[in-house]
Amino acid sequence: MSAIQGWTAGVCFAVLAVAILQQILPEGAMRRMAELAVGAFFLCAVLAPLAKAVPNLSLFFQASSPPAREALRDTVENQQQEAVRASLENLIAAQLVREGIFYKKIEVFMDMDEDGGIVISKVAVILPQEYAGDCGRAAASLSEALGMTVEVTADAGMEG
Repeated sequence: MSAIQGWTAGVCFAVLAVAILQQILPEGAMRRMAELAVGAFFLCAVLAPLAKAVPNLSLFFQASSPPAREALRDTVENQQQEAVRASLENLIAAQLVREGIFYKKIEVFMDMDEDGGIVISKVAVILPQEYAGDCGRAAASLSEALGMTVEVTADAGMEG
């Protein structure tokens, strides 16, 4: 906090000095050079304390960032997985509706690999018991649409 107060005081003194210098500068070609020098002085007065503080700030952020980076990475991975899961579930539901097959539940099991890619390990669809005869047709249709094997079973009296 004292560093911020010192920096603020330095900026105020620099502003005061620049204001006084601008009032006493002579007119003409020499004034432009003097204004350039005054502007450079003001920039140095403002930025010099920040240059000293930047290494300390970067050390602070490096010390505190790995947990924050981990949390951010986990959040992004979870959001990616949820977006892929929702998109895949919507695609499966649309395909089943086109086939005239009602479903009870769609489950997509996935994980992230080392490279940050999403790996879909299993897709399971549960149909109501009255559509048990359509399991094979639904599995074939979904497997063709998704390009992967889809497990389709009929509900055995489960509530949900």
